[in-house]
Amino acid sequence: MDNHAHPHDGHGAHPGHETSDVQPRPLVKTAGVLAGLVFFSIVGMIVLYKVFDYYLPKEDKPRHPLADSRYVSTAPRLQPDPPALKKELHQVENGVLGGYDWTDKEKGLVRIPIARAIELVALKQQLPALRAGGTP
Repeated sequence: MDNHAHPHDGHGAHPGHETSDVQPRPLVKTAGVLAGLVFFSIVGMIVLYKVFDYYLPKEDKPRHPLADSRYVSTAPRLQPDPPALKKELHQVENGVLGGYDWTDKEKGLVRIPIARAIELVALKQQLPALRAGGTP
């Protein structure tokens, strides 16, 4: 007979799985240490910001009297808010393209909305002819 237990029959020295439970004490200690670190970090940040609030206004110096008369460059500047500038540009463009206005009051030239111009051209079914001056 074979005195050595077969590894697959479950009765040997190596059953193939964990035979003891996980010890909860080291897990609880680790969780407690982490919770303590988080708590003290938050309290430390609050204290640090209170100190900054107290000392920062004392560090402010008065503005130099010549600060407003400094040289301003004529080089292109960065746009502070590109979406707002684009929206403003579209509003101006829509006002020009969608409204009536005098182009040349002396000659009787007016600007009309694009939609109205398309309707007028569609009614005539032809484009206006160019005059000798080059304007329709």
